[in-house]
Amino acid sequence: MIKISKLINNDEKQTITNSILRELPEWFGIEEAIVEYVNGVKNTDYYVAYDSNTAIGFISIKSNNSYTSEIYVIGVKKEYHNGGIGKMLLETSQQVLINSKGKFLMVKTLGESHPDKHYKNTRRFYNKLGFYPLEEIKEIWGEENPCLIMVKSLSDGYNC
Repeated sequence: MIKISKLINNDEKQTITNSILRELPEWFGIEEAIVEYVNGVKNTDYYVAYDSNTAIGFISIKSNNSYTSEIYVIGVKKEYHNGGIGKMLLETSQQVLINSKGKFLMVKTLGESHPDKHYKNTRRFYNKLGFYPLEEIKEIWGEENPCLIMVKSLSDGYNC
């Protein structure tokens, strides 16, 4: 049975992030990016999916302002892909954001103008879960790695 837990310990966050990202070279093949993510998760809300006592996936959520949070990084072990783990992690973190009156959740991923098939599946995953493309820009990761910003509303109505 899969269990999702919030993790506070920074050393554990970093260990899990490092371990899982290194198992996903199709998405995380740049060493500098892995190191940046491993260091960056310390300052985020962090949820782990466990199968028994084994960490099989995680999501790291960064607050950008009082209205908008961002999926800083998410990873699920390959053997658990397409099993609903990413969706469970996202739904758990979204519920916390909704409860704290968050309005939007965004994510940066490799843009549609890049032919990478793995990121095509990543964009499909986000779209299936309610994210929509906002803008593709090349100033963040460079010309060769266009960044697509996707966004999702966390509220159903407009509250003044």
